[in-house]
Amino acid sequence: MRTAAAASAAELHRSRTSTHLPGVPVLDVIYLAVTLALFALVGLVAKAVEKL
Repeated sequence: MRTAAAASAAELHRSRTSTHLPGVPVLDVIYLAVTLALFALVGLVAKAVEKL
């Protein structure tokens, strides 16, 4: 016999897992690429400022 808390936790888990979109992993890759590009840009700016 499940308790009300266990039943609501199971329902919450089901509702979260059923809402994944097929394109979400692509968004993760884009986010990672943008983050790396920003770090590279900051590094280039820091290197340019060092040369001044």
